[in-house]
Amino acid sequence: MTADPEAGFLAHPAAGASERMLRDVLDNLFAFVGVLDLQGRVVEANRTPLEAAGIARSDVIGMFFWDCPWWSWSRDVQDRLRQTAARAASGETLRYDISMGLPGGTRITLDLQMAPLWGDDGSVVRLVASGTDITWRKNAERDLQIALLRTELALEAGKTGVWEHDLVTGEILWDTRVRALFNTPAKGPVTQDMIDAMIHIEDFLRVREASKAATDASGDGEYEVEFRLAGADHISHERWLKARGRCLFEGGVAVRLIGIARDITDRKQRESHVHMLMREIAHRSKNLLAVIQAMARQTATAGGSAKDFETRFTARLESLAGSQDLLVMQDWHGASLRDLALSQLVHYADLIGRRILIEGPDVMLKPEAAQNIGLALHELSTNAAKYGALSDIDGKVHLHWTVVRDKEEPLLCMVWRETGGPQVFPPAREGFGHKVLKRIAAHALEGMVALDFAPDGLVWRLEIPTSYIVHGRKPDPDDIKGSIGNMSALGAGPLQGRV
Repeated sequence: MTADPEAGFLAHPAAGASERMLRDVLDNLFAFVGVLDLQGRVVEANRTPLEAAGIARSDVIGMFFWDCPWWSWSRDVQDRLRQTAARAASGETLRYDISMGLPGGTRITLDLQMAPLWGDDGSVVRLVASGTDITWRKNAERDLQIALLRTELALEAGKTGVWEHDLVTGEILWDTRVRALFNTPAKGPVTQDMIDAMIHIEDFLRVREASKAATDASGDGEYEVEFRLAGADHISHERWLKARGRCLFEGGVAVRLIGIARDITDRKQRESHVHMLMREIAHRSKNLLAVIQAMARQTATAGGSAKDFETRFTARLESLAGSQDLLVMQDWHGASLRDLALSQLVHYADLIGRRILIEGPDVMLKPEAAQNIGLALHELSTNAAKYGALSDIDGKVHLHWTVVRDKEEPLLCMVWRETGGPQVFPPAREGFGHKVLKRIAAHALEGMVALDFAPDGLVWRLEIPTSYIVHGRKPDPDDIKGSIGNMSALGAGPLQGRV
């Protein structure tokens, strides 16, 4: 039996039944199978894939394979197929993916193979082209690539790494981000001993217990733990990591632990800062309540009606609130002395620069200094408005401060001096304002106070250690303006409620 290139698949008449059977088999295959002559013309093609593409066998028999309708969408594809047929005719078998066009503009991807069909004499007598629709596989590969890219971008954005622990072989796999988190070489094996040595000793047992719970078949297999890396000698240098994962079981046995890890140092530091602030707020709240209680008690002892008490007490609360506002704007690092003075003299803003002169270097006061000096400035301005230089149209106030360094210990010296007002007489009794000016500021700030009721004008002098001065950022001027404006709306007017 010999092959006859001009007589179909087989030449011998006895092979007719086999040829029909073979044709029936091919016609019922959904994958395309075509027979080409050595010039690349289509000799035979199975029916089912052609009909699925809306093409009859008669439409393609006798055509060059590359001229068939499903390749007409691309000249480059046609040229490649022409070259493929020529190489197959010389004895090569070629296989690659190719895009095939269908009626209506739809395209599918074929896994195409073109191979020579050999005769008994060892020569190539036909070419066999076959193709299988792999569009679904290509789409799946594309979707998988997109999903992997999205995952990679998400991991990169979150600075998150992926790790895997084979619990059967003991092999541990870390990606580059996990290696960077642990500051280990980019290549080389990772062992459990290495990991144990890199975990902070105080967190080691917690990590071990989390792993034990995750690999327990009676649990849910979830793994989650936060821990510090070893080597930090101070809380500000600690590095915190969080690991999450899930354990895979086979037959009730833990076989693999897969998860992610990321750096949570910033979050831990914020949490620590919040806890510190909460403790600080609790401490300051207690101190503030003690000050308010003392203010209420001392204001009440001054006598007068309930309305008098409300007016005086409201004004003092307003003063205290102004100091607190300045401190809050600086996160309780301190308050500018100049801004503090302006906030306490807000009721007399139109007099500043004309009858009230404020001078001094730009210094920041610690919170306790700002609070006490703020109260003192309030009492001074209140007294000046009711009895002193601000009670008539001729008096003036000069508030100035400086840092004196020619003593054993540098001091902040602050002076309130009144001139041009009514004649001053020492008070018949010592009220709350008098106590603030003479005792509270000096005692609370370890300083010295001199209060002189000179006939031509009151003079108040305060000296405190420069340890109550800190360097801090200046508040935004707009914030200060807003704070002062809000404070002036809280309570009494310029001449109301003064002691």
